[in-house]
Amino acid sequence: MLKFIILSVLLATSVLSTSLTTGLQCGSVTHPDRVAAAQERISASSVNGTQALKAQAAFTVPVIWNVFYDQNNPQDGNIPDAVITQQIKVMNTYFQQIRLSFAVTSVRRIGIPYNAVHGAADGNAVEQQLKSYHQGDARTLNIYTVGKTPNLPYAGWSSFPWDYQRAPMDDGIVIDYDTLPGGAYYMVHEVGHWVGLLHTFEGGCSGGDFVDDTPAEASPASGCPVGRDTCAAPGVDPIDNMMDYSNDACKTRFTPGQYNRLAQMLYNYRGINLY
Repeated sequence: MLKFIILSVLLATSVLSTSLTTGLQCGSVTHPDRVAAAQERISASSVNGTQALKAQAAFTVPVIWNVFYDQNNPQDGNIPDAVITQQIKVMNTYFQQIRLSFAVTSVRRIGIPYNAVHGAADGNAVEQQLKSYHQGDARTLNIYTVGKTPNLPYAGWSSFPWDYQRAPMDDGIVIDYDTLPGGAYYMVHEVGHWVGLLHTFEGGCSGGDFVDDTPAEASPASGCPVGRDTCAAPGVDPIDNMMDYSNDACKTRFTPGQYNRLAQMLYNYRGINLY
């Protein structure tokens, strides 16, 4: 067994989504220069934002699920297969519209010290040890379920498609097992990042998520504030969107523009063709 390095949690120095709302709290890191480079690449691609997604092709993403639990107390983290099955079912509900689906090909159950189960943060040594179990290529989704890290407000975080070539072992989603499957939309949100979507409030009123049909939003939503309108641009805030921070009952959809963008990202960075 790998020896897990037990440290006090160090937050990444990059910009994190730190909103302490009552809805979703996501720790996914965005680097503006990498986002800009990815946008330039897909704009120049043969499959870009001007090409409508017809979802003529289909693809099933293989999922490697890494279950980390307290080696001295397996009830802390050792989630049953039924929870994993239900979570995958919820994920597929939101992506099957474009014939993208997810299927678990392997579940690995790994007992580690308590402080490692509850010690991961994006980029820290504990996370690096967890991700040493990574398997597969850019088309494979690795999920790492862990316990909540004290003093961190995040349910989970994800890598982005454009980061795979730079750091393939870092690819995947780390998420608090306690959010599953009751808070199943937390995972759907992180999968949204894994396929290349940004938060709807990215860039505030400048509309920095590069999707035309998600109205600009000044800040993350909390609860379910119907009619919230924080920007002068047309349209009320997309509080019903999976990439906002609204509560689970409020979030119901991705938009056609988001489906098109994620298909562009998958084509350009993960070798998945949905066109």
